[in-house]
Amino acid sequence: MGSREAIRSVQYTSRVLRACSGVRALLGICAAAMASCLFYLNAVDVPLKWATWRAADTTAQENSPLGTLLSKSKQSASPQPPHILFVVADDLGWNDVGFNGNPHVKTPHLDGLAQAGVILNYSYVQPICSPTRSCLMSGRYPYRTGMQHSHVVPERGFGLDCNVSTIAQRLNRLGYSTHLVGKWHLGFCNKKYLPTQRGFDTFFGHYLGAGDYYTHKSVGFPPSALKTPLGERGQKVEALDLHRDTSNSSSTVTSDTGTYASYLYRREAIRIVKSHNASSGPLYLYLALQAPHSPLQAPASYQRMYDGTVNARRRVYSAMVSAMDDTVGEVVQAFKKRGLWKNTLMVFTTDNGGRVDLGGNNWPLRGCKSTVWEGGTRGVAFVHGQMLNKRGYTYNGLMHAVDWYPTLLSAAGQPETDKAIDGVDMWQALRNNLSSRRTEFVYNIDKTDGVFAIRLGKWKYIRGGSGGLYDYWYKAGEDDKKYPLYLREVSSRHQHESGPWLFDIEADPLEKNNLYEELPNQVKTMEARLAEHMEGYVGDLFSQHPPDPRSNPARHGGVWSPGWC
Repeated sequence: MGSREAIRSVQYTSRVLRACSGVRALLGICAAAMASCLFYLNAVDVPLKWATWRAADTTAQENSPLGTLLSKSKQSASPQPPHILFVVADDLGWNDVGFNGNPHVKTPHLDGLAQAGVILNYSYVQPICSPTRSCLMSGRYPYRTGMQHSHVVPERGFGLDCNVSTIAQRLNRLGYSTHLVGKWHLGFCNKKYLPTQRGFDTFFGHYLGAGDYYTHKSVGFPPSALKTPLGERGQKVEALDLHRDTSNSSSTVTSDTGTYASYLYRREAIRIVKSHNASSGPLYLYLALQAPHSPLQAPASYQRMYDGTVNARRRVYSAMVSAMDDTVGEVVQAFKKRGLWKNTLMVFTTDNGGRVDLGGNNWPLRGCKSTVWEGGTRGVAFVHGQMLNKRGYTYNGLMHAVDWYPTLLSAAGQPETDKAIDGVDMWQALRNNLSSRRTEFVYNIDKTDGVFAIRLGKWKYIRGGSGGLYDYWYKAGEDDKKYPLYLREVSSRHQHESGPWLFDIEADPLEKNNLYEELPNQVKTMEARLAEHMEGYVGDLFSQHPPDPRSNPARHGGVWSPGWC
């Protein structure tokens, strides 16, 4: 047993023992004795079977004095910390899954999990990818960490502030085995930004935001010389972006060229589940899938499922979604075969709305990815697990991506006490269908783009622009003859408006009735709250870091690599 596993075993075992409040003093002594024994046994390389100390009582435990005490205090004991499977889809729109009411998209695995769990009807995310992922990792709004303006691009040297603790770091300290499979997109120019330096034991996937599903190459635009912060990009460069990292090593993966990305990440996730030793602590698997983000690529077998779809982009996009659905289904099956599923909390969410010019769809919501409209920020999401006391319903309380940080910690038995985070602990609300503890949130605050959007109760206020190009409502046109060319029309015609806007989202979820002129007092209230949020504003990192020629993969063996910032 390695030292890191030994430490994690002690953490986990002590945690289980402390749960029995009726024998707190005795268990404290036992935990210390166990730690001493483990130290000695590990030093002489004698394996120790921790399975006999797990919270699930064995016959031998029940017959022992300690087992008797544990049994008597069972009613007051906390349950085992759950395994956590956190799945993020990339650019999945509101109208792109079956459980949201679209019969044309085939997602049977996701539909079954959502319907047997809790569908989150008002789960909000950021308009684009890196900002949402920063929320998930940090529990902080992007405008407070400098991640609000844009995504992390290959040629700019920045990432999520290393002074901010990630959820992976927090869970790792609680004894979780932590693994990231798929997309990172929170910085790579320096090793300090990499996932395995931010709390993950292992990482397998791509550092950047998108790439070819078969070659696993990503595109960037490194300049030939240092540019001004908002200067023009350099020439297009395509380079390999597939990596396998641990805390002590990093390697580029060249052997998987030709393997479809969803298959690749499914294989790795299943490998991690099969190899997980539950006796040494719970598992946190962050499965950040590449699909259905562009480029539009899908195996022919999945495309044939949508032969009746008129629009080619929508057809391939839908095929990508179905391939992703099968990936999730097979990973869940691996949890079941390993005997972990009954104690697994699963979260599924998109990172932003779908791109209407690249196959995604958010009908009937307004707008799309990159905008602060509901179509860009009201995310597809659900939670599933037997530890939820009420299941099989739709939860209509507000929730935001920053809330997952404290919610997961609470589910793990360690409620967050740090007042610096923006997240709200939603664990009991989700478990028991209680009223949401969240009453407001920030869609985004970005001084660079002039986008200011907040929610206060039922009121939504947008000052400036929406942040994107497509500001209206777009049907999918899967088999509707009226919209066969809708995607081509959208991609060739930018549709943009300027605010300000005030909406009553409860009465007007489609954002069609602007009340800005009619309700000046409510506008004043929203402006006052916006001003309070602005007090915590941090300048955006994207604009502070110009395109850097040192990022060019030609300097790093033809691979997007750290070590240049």
